[in-house]
Amino acid sequence: MPEISVLMSVHNGGEFINESIESILNQTYQGFEFIIVDDGSTDDTVDIIKRYKDPRIKLYVLKENVGVGAALQYGLNKVSGKYVAKADADDIYISTRLEEQKDFLDNNPDVALIGGLIEYFPHNENIAKSNRYRTLKSLREKSLNNIVSSDDIREHLYWYCCLTHSTIMVRTEIISKVGYIDIPIGEDYNLFYQLNKQGFKMAKLNKILAKVRVSSTSITATNKEILYRKSLLLIKKDEIIELFKNSNEVYIWGAGGMGKNLLYGLREKGMDVKGFIDIDKKKHGKKINGKIIYNPEKIVNNLLKNKIIVASEPGRFEIVDYLKKREYRHLKDFVVYA
Repeated sequence: MPEISVLMSVHNGGEFINESIESILNQTYQGFEFIIVDDGSTDDTVDIIKRYKDPRIKLYVLKENVGVGAALQYGLNKVSGKYVAKADADDIYISTRLEEQKDFLDNNPDVALIGGLIEYFPHNENIAKSNRYRTLKSLREKSLNNIVSSDDIREHLYWYCCLTHSTIMVRTEIISKVGYIDIPIGEDYNLFYQLNKQGFKMAKLNKILAKVRVSSTSITATNKEILYRKSLLLIKKDEIIELFKNSNEVYIWGAGGMGKNLLYGLREKGMDVKGFIDIDKKKHGKKINGKIIYNPEKIVNNLLKNKIIVASEPGRFEIVDYLKKREYRHLKDFVVYA
């Protein structure tokens, strides 16, 4: 029985998957099985995988596209290793990744999951010149790689997905307790979020384990970002509902697109906020769907009455710092939506 089960799902990944498979097969640690679930691909993905004659590769071909969450859960039910190492079909891994993560989990029985740092790279020159790629490199990569310690991961997972799915190795008996739910986007964040709520300890190796490809088909390049925001509301529903239970005056901090989407999502679930908060003075006094946009000072000072949902991705750290300095308590007085 292998010690490690590498788990990958793929849909129409023929353009990239060779590099990813090679980076797994060429690992310094060789005692693994490689479970690949093809999620209804219509390109040459399956043919490419079948060219590999490595007995460790176990290919499962789904007749139709069921989505990432359902495909991964299908694969998870097939694993036999002590540890599950997630891999993505368009990412490239350093050769010692599996060895180093296995050693860490072997020597730290209190840790359920170990991740690592990442480095974004562009698929082509056009992507390299795009604003989206520059933003990912300058903001998101830094945001992900700055969160390393178990304590930081524990707190920040409530804010955003500070673990990169394609870098994780997790104990099979533990991931099986939560598994992957069938949602369009965010199945990885839900897994981490639920493990975190259940008190499982997670950590990161403080080194780059994966090069993450940025292409025109990346989630951040499509309207799937909107679906992800809906998934966030599902993942964090318990914490948000609790906030409304504690106060009938809840405000959204962030009057941009993310805040507006949150307002619509809350209303669909029968919850409504009192208004918005934003630091942009030009927005103060204006309305979004009948909700006034306020200066933070007018709302945050009333701690006993007003509760906050943070919906500003670029400003989340500054907003949380602002709230904590005014004695707002995380998950009691404020929740970070994104």
